Amino acid sequence: MEELLAIGEFSARSSLSPRMLRSYAAVGMLVPAAVDRFTGYRYYSPDQLGEAKLILLLRQAGVPVSEIAGFLKDRDPGWLRRWEGELDLELTSRRTALAEARERLGVDAWWPAAAESRREKESGMEPVQGSGSGSRSGSKESVAGDGTLTWGSASACGAERSSNQDALLVSAPLFAVADGLGGAAGGEIASRVALDELGASFSRHVATGQPDVETLVEAARDASLAVWRRMEADKSLEGMGATLTAVAVLDAGSRPRLAIVNVGDSRAYLFAGGQLEQVTHDDSVVQGLIDAGKVQPEEWRDHPSRNLLTRALGAAAVVEPDIRLPRVPAAARVLLCTDGLTTALDELSVAAVLAAEPDPDRAAAELVRLAGDSGGTDDTTVVVVDLPIPA
Repeated sequence: MEELLAIGEFSARSSLSPRMLRSYAAVGMLVPAAVDRFTGYRYYSPDQLGEAKLILLLRQAGVPVSEIAGFLKDRDPGWLRRWEGELDLELTSRRTALAEARERLGVDAWWPAAAESRREKESGMEPVQGSGSGSRSGSKESVAGDGTLTWGSASACGAERSSNQDALLVSAPLFAVADGLGGAAGGEIASRVALDELGASFSRHVATGQPDVETLVEAARDASLAVWRRMEADKSLEGMGATLTAVAVLDAGSRPRLAIVNVGDSRAYLFAGGQLEQVTHDDSVVQGLIDAGKVQPEEWRDHPSRNLLTRALGAAAVVEPDIRLPRVPAAARVLLCTDGLTTALDELSVAAVLAAEPDPDRAAAELVRLAGDSGGTDDTTVVVVDLPIPA
C-alpha cells in the first residue's frame, strides 16, 4: 500500500483533477491501480504518472481524448506525425481564411496597425506577443441441454453491517455473485445494478441463439458499463463499484461445459472427488504480492492491504473480465462466493461441507452459517450448482 498514491496525491502530482481522472477512466485511460473495497477510494501506481503527463501534453495540443486512448495502446509515433500534419493544415487554413477576410474588408487601407504588423512579419521582424496570444488548450432446478442442473444459494448481512452489499443471480444457465464496494448505499446499489444488467444482457444475447463464451463476456462488459453510468448519473454514489464472478453452463448434457468470468476477489471453485479447486484468480494487491513471491499464500487474510482490489466494476466504464474455461470433472459442483466466505473459512472447511451435504441449498446455507459463527463480519453470499452426472 505504501507504493500506491491516493487519488488526491496523484491528482496533485499529475496536474489532472479527480474529475478529469474519472473522465479518462471512462475511455480506459489511467484506470486506478487499486480500489479500496470498503470505501471505494481509488489508488494509482507511481508508474502511471508518466502516462498522466503524456495525456496532459496531448490534451494541451488539442488531441481528442478518444484518439489519445487509441495512441496509448500501441504508442506508434505515426500518430504524432499525423497530428502535427493536421495542425499544420488547420493553421494554414485559418491563416488563409483570415487573409481573405482582411482582403474583403480592406483592412490594410483603414487599419494601419494591422498593415504595420504584416509589413514587420514580411521583413522578418516579429512583434512580441502577449502571454495570451496564440495559446491553445483542449479541455432450484432446470433442464439445460440434455441434463438437469440443481442449485442452491444463501446470503447473509455481516455482523457489523447495516445492510447486505452482496447480490446473487440464479437463473439457469447463468449464475453469479457480486460484492458491492464504496459504502453501504453505494455498494448495495452497485452489486444489484451489476447483476441486473448481467442477467438482462445475457438474456438479450441468448434470445438470438445458444449461449457461448462471448455471450457471457459481453454481458459482463455491459454490467461494468451499467455500474459506471449509474455512478456518473448520481454524484452521491462517487466511488461505488462491485466485484463480479459469474458462470454460464453452456451445455448441461453428458459433457457439461462451463464459461466463468470474474472481476475482483469473489471466487469460483470446482468441487469433485472430495477436492476443492479454485478456478478464478483474485484481482487484489495481496494476490499480486503472492504472485511476486513477496507474501506467503497463507498470510493473505491478515495482510494490511487485503481490502485493496486491482480491478472492480465501476473503476472504469468498461472493465474486461478474466475468462476461464475449466475442464469439468465428473459429478462436479460449482461454488461461487464473495470474500465473506473465503476470509472466514479455509478451503478444508468449505470442502468438508460440500462433501457432507448433498443438497445444494442446504450446503449453501451451512457455509454461510459457519462463516458467521467463525467470527466473520463481512457480508457472505454463496451459490452452489450441481452439474449433471454423466450417463
